Amino acid sequence: MKKGIFYAVSTGAGNPEQLTFEAIRVLRECDAIFFPESEKNTIALHSISQIAGLDLSRKSLIPCRFSMTGDKEKSDAEYQKVASDCLKFVQEGKSVAMLSIGDVTLYSTAARTARLIKNQGFEVKFISGVNSFSAAAASSKISLCDRDEKLTVIPGDAFFSQGKLKSALEDEGTKVLMKMGRHLKEIISILDELGMIQNATLIQKASLPDEKIFRGKEIAAMTEEDIKASYLSVMIVK
Repeated sequence: MKKGIFYAVSTGAGNPEQLTFEAIRVLRECDAIFFPESEKNTIALHSISQIAGLDLSRKSLIPCRFSMTGDKEKSDAEYQKVASDCLKFVQEGKSVAMLSIGDVTLYSTAARTARLIKNQGFEVKFISGVNSFSAAAASSKISLCDRDEKLTVIPGDAFFSQGKLKSALEDEGTKVLMKMGRHLKEIISILDELGMIQNATLIQKASLPDEKIFRGKEIAAMTEEDIKASYLSVMIVK
């Protein structure tokens, strides 16, 4: 029996115009589409539903939920479940696309699932796209790197919890902070303490209709409502 292929497909930061021609072709050709779903997030599915000529009615659409828990055992079980569901199609010779907001090579559930599929001996392919911090930089008209400047991507919550955030921020070059929903208040306080807040830009939901941009002291003055809406936020410090 012919084996299918698992595709990790980037959908960009949210704007459907950011999908590449390659991503659209794969989505047209695949048999099943797995998409991330949560109370706050159906962005990836919404993005592809806006593509003209992409008929989703003939495809299997399967939502997958990841709790983003710090419990490794629970997290591993969630990924194993999604990978097993994907394998049911791949083993039948069908192609599967798993959507990922931003680019699949950066903090992507699709990439982690792809590793599990590959470990079972099946072919996987990554379809690249517009990553979230590039979309955020474009929205805020920031050049991330000039000439020989260094760029560092920091997982904000993890580095704060591990006590590594201050030293990372004090390093040279441009810093991009992602994954900071749980400790955004504390991260803002550290930036203020280090005198870096005036050089910071926070972008919420880059490229989407409800995008918001906060610069410098506007970040320190963010309301509780703004803080709670920090899902899909990127901070650029330059």
